[in-house]
Amino acid sequence: MIVTKRWLNEWIDIEDISVEELVKTLNRIGLEVAEVKNINIPANVVVGKVLSCQKHPNADKLNLCQVDVGDEELQIVCGAKNVVDAEYVAVAKVGAILPGDFAIKPAKLRGVESFGMICSSSELGLPKMEDGIMVLDESIGELKLGKELQSYPFFQDTIIDIELTANRGDCLSVLGIARELAAALKRSVKEPSLEEVQNLQMGIGRLLNFEPAKEIQSNLLYKAFEKESFHNPFIVRFRVALCGESFTNEAEEFGYYVTHATGVITRLYGYSIFEDEEPKIVVKEDEKGYESVYGIQKASIIGVYQFDKSKPTKDEKTIVLEMSYIDPETIAKKMYEAPIKNDWSYYRSSRGSDPQLEIGATYAKMVLQKYYKDLKFYTGSHEIHKELERPGIKIEFPALTALIGDEIERTEIVEILKALGFTIVNFSEDLMVVKAPVYRHDIFNLQDVAEEIVRIYGIDNIHAKPLKVEEKNRINAAYQRYQEGKQLRTLLVGAGYFETISYLFTDSKLLEKLGLPRVKEELDIINPITSELNTLRTSLVPNLLMQVANNFKNGSKRVKLFEIGSIFDKERNEKPALALIFSGAKEPDTLQNSGKPLSVDFGTFADDLGHIFGDVELHQCEATTSLLHPYQCAAIIKNEQEIGIAYKLHLSIQEEMELPPTYIAEIDMQKLSLTYPKAKEYSIYQMAFRDLSILIDKNLTFAQIKEVLQESLPHEIKRFYPIATYQDEKLGDKLSLTIRFVVQSDEKTLSEEEIAAIMENILQTLQKSFNVELR
Repeated sequence: MIVTKRWLNEWIDIEDISVEELVKTLNRIGLEVAEVKNINIPANVVVGKVLSCQKHPNADKLNLCQVDVGDEELQIVCGAKNVVDAEYVAVAKVGAILPGDFAIKPAKLRGVESFGMICSSSELGLPKMEDGIMVLDESIGELKLGKELQSYPFFQDTIIDIELTANRGDCLSVLGIARELAAALKRSVKEPSLEEVQNLQMGIGRLLNFEPAKEIQSNLLYKAFEKESFHNPFIVRFRVALCGESFTNEAEEFGYYVTHATGVITRLYGYSIFEDEEPKIVVKEDEKGYESVYGIQKASIIGVYQFDKSKPTKDEKTIVLEMSYIDPETIAKKMYEAPIKNDWSYYRSSRGSDPQLEIGATYAKMVLQKYYKDLKFYTGSHEIHKELERPGIKIEFPALTALIGDEIERTEIVEILKALGFTIVNFSEDLMVVKAPVYRHDIFNLQDVAEEIVRIYGIDNIHAKPLKVEEKNRINAAYQRYQEGKQLRTLLVGAGYFETISYLFTDSKLLEKLGLPRVKEELDIINPITSELNTLRTSLVPNLLMQVANNFKNGSKRVKLFEIGSIFDKERNEKPALALIFSGAKEPDTLQNSGKPLSVDFGTFADDLGHIFGDVELHQCEATTSLLHPYQCAAIIKNEQEIGIAYKLHLSIQEEMELPPTYIAEIDMQKLSLTYPKAKEYSIYQMAFRDLSILIDKNLTFAQIKEVLQESLPHEIKRFYPIATYQDEKLGDKLSLTIRFVVQSDEKTLSEEEIAAIMENILQTLQKSFNVELR
C-alpha cells in the first residue's frame, strides 16, 4: 500500500511529526513499513513555459521549442510527441545533473543548438506518468517560471510503502491508514469539505432512471455531472503513477485515484452507455450470477470489472459517477465458483472495500471542484442503501486480561476502541459488548478485539511475565479410538497378519453376486474411476478376497491379511470396520511337518481371534450371505456383546476363485473395545479341576447350557468350558459332552466332599433343565 506523508496530511494533521516517528508508529501498530523513499528533484530543474514548437528542420521526429524559464528564453530540441500540446513543463537547465549522473550541457542536435532539456518524469527519477514529457499544472501550487521544482512543497514529500496482510482491506486506502494513525497518535481524521458551487438545476432523475432488481445485495450510489473537458491534473496523474498503476482512460484513472484515497470503489461511466429512448441504469444478476450494471449493453460487473465501452471518451459531456460496495466474502466465493476476467477493483472489493459510499462521493466531488474546470453537477443521487452492521462481540474483562497477559485500565480500553471506530453497545462491571466499524471486515471475536487493543496500547507496554503453559486434557473419545486402532494393528501384526489398504469403491455386480447389501442405485458413484469401481463398498471382504487370490497366483501358500477401513450402508452412511482373512496352510513349511503343513481350520483361526481380541466366545449362527459356509459360521461375543462374525468361505466361492480353505472374520469397530484390563481380586487357595461328562440331545448347543449354568452356578466355580465331544451310532440322538469346571474358594481350601457337593448341584441343574444323563 503506497502513501505519502503529504497525502496522509490531507486526512490527518501530521505536519509536526517526522517521517522517522511516522514509520515507527506504523510499525508499532502492525502496519509494517517495507520501504521509505524521499522524492528528490535535482537542482536547476525549473518550471518552464513552451512559447512555440516547430518541427526540427533536419529531423522529422524532433521539435524545436522556445521555452520561457523566467529570466531567459531557451531554445531546446525535444523529441517527445506531447510537447506540441504542452504548456508548463519541467526544464533541466544547463548545469543540472539528473539521476544517473547525467549532466545537462549545451548541445547541437542535427545541426541545431539546444540549451537544456524538457524532462519526462522518469528522467527526473520519478515514476513514469505518461508517454513523453511531464506536463505541469497548478495542482502542485502556483506556477512561477524559473522556480525550481524542488522548492515546491508538493515535491518535498516522502513515499511510504506499507506491507499489509490479506485481512486488512480497510487499510487499502490513504483514509484507512490515516484512521490507524489517528487512533495511535490520538488525533482526529479530517472530513472532506465541499465549497458551494453552481449546480445544474435539473436532478439526476430527469437525466436517467434507476432500476435495481429486488434481490441485489450490493450498495450503490450514483451522481452525474457535465463538463467541457476532462483532463486529470498533475496531482492525480502523479499519485496514481506512485502507486504503480497506469491507465489509458483518464476517467478510469480518476476513479482509481478516488478509490485509493478513500477505500470506496469508484467508477466513471459515459452517459452514452445508458442513453436510449428511456435512459436508465439497470442493476441485476448476469448469466453467471454476478451483480452487474446494464445500460444499452452490459457496462460493468460490480466490484470486479468495467467494460471499455462504458468508460467515458474525451468528447463525452455527461459523466455518471458510481460508488459501490459488495460483501468481500460473497464476491470472493463467487469468483472461486465461476472465475471471470477482473480489473484493479476486484483486489480491493474481495478484501473489503469501504461501504461508506457517501465519503467517496464527497471526496470525488471535492477533487473535481478543486482541480477541474467548467463542471456542473446534477442535483440528487440514485442509490441502493442496505444498512450494514457488524455483530455484537461480548468482551468479558477477565477473559480479555488473560488473553492480553496484562490488565489495562478499562477506560483506556474504551478510548482505544472508540478511536478505532468501534461502537460500545453495552458496558458493565465485568463485561462490555462492542461492534466493529462497518469497514472492518476482519473483526469477529474476542481475540480480534484483543489484538486491536494491544496494537494501539503497545506490545512493549505489556509487562513481561514467565511463560505459563496450561495443557488441556486431550484424551477424548477420538483419541481413545485412535489408540485402540493403533493397539489393534499391533495385535494383528503380532498374530502374523499383514495390513492392506484398498479403494472405498467396489463393483456393484460383485456385491449382488455375493449376496451382500449394496448402496442404493441412485447413490452410486456418478463418474467412477473404472466400471468395476462404480459403488461404495458395504463390506471389506470382496476386496480382501481379490488380494488373497492375487497372492496365491504369485506363488504364496499361506496368506494372512487384514484391513481397517470404512464401509457404507444402503443410505451411504459411513462406519468403521475390520476384516481379517486366513487362507492356505495353517503354518509355514518346517522340518516338523516335513514341508507339508495342514490347511488352516476353524480351531486355528479361532485361536488367532483369541490372541487378537482377548477373551471372546464363538456362538453358532446362520449363514446370511453367499460368502458364509452354512455349517462353519459363528458370532463373535466379547463382554456379552456380539462384535462380529467368523466363518469359513463358502466352498462354491472358494472353488470359483481357486483358493485353498479360507477363514474370515468381520468386526464392527464401533462395538469393539480394547481397553486395558482392570485388576481383580484373586484367591490364594488351591484350585481344583473337575470334568463332567454328560449325554445331551445332539441339537442342544453349549451356548444354551452355558446360559442356564451362569444363572445358577455357585461363586466357587470360576470358569467352565467344553473340552471334548463324542458321538457314534450307539448313542443314537444323543451326544457326549465333557465340560471342565475350575473350582476355587476365596476363603479356604475346599475338601473333596465340598467339591463333590458343588458338582452334584451342577448335575441336578442340568438334569432339570435339559434332562441330561451322566455318562
